[in-house]
Amino acid sequence: MATKKAEGAERRIFPRRDTEVKVRLAAVQDRQLVFEAHLDCRDVSIGGMFLQSNFFIKMGTLLDVEFELKGSAEPVRLQGVVIREQRHTGSRSQLRSGFAIQFTEYLDNAKLALAGFFLAPEVQKFVRGYQRSQSRGRGRVDEQQSVDLILAWELHRQEEGKGSIKI
Repeated sequence: MATKKAEGAERRIFPRRDTEVKVRLAAVQDRQLVFEAHLDCRDVSIGGMFLQSNFFIKMGTLLDVEFELKGSAEPVRLQGVVIREQRHTGSRSQLRSGFAIQFTEYLDNAKLALAGFFLAPEVQKFVRGYQRSQSRGRGRVDEQQSVDLILAWELHRQEEGKGSIKI
């Protein structure tokens, strides 16, 4: 018999971050736009997001998702599927109504942009320390190249189940 703690255990693969972003959602069928909405998001991770909403989208619906992260040069573009809805009525204002999207396809550099948003400050600190510890005789590696390489490596390790990303 499972305990309450085990039942409520965190199942996320990637860490999430409370941040405010405006998200554009679109559903396309036979190359025709059939749905478009702009919603607020305050809960995003490398693997998905929760969107606050007073309307709901059918579970399993595939959506095009686009939003901008602070510090990112280009919008994050990806596809995702609606995996959960949360409906709250009444006066309990601390509860949010909306739905969750799990990202299924990362377009352009979306995955790297998301990883950078979550991990870049820690990786930059590590890279600076590493560079300082190296002898002056060795060639210096561009900091951003190092950060990008380490972020890609961490994503690979996470996807292969060989590591866990901690913030």
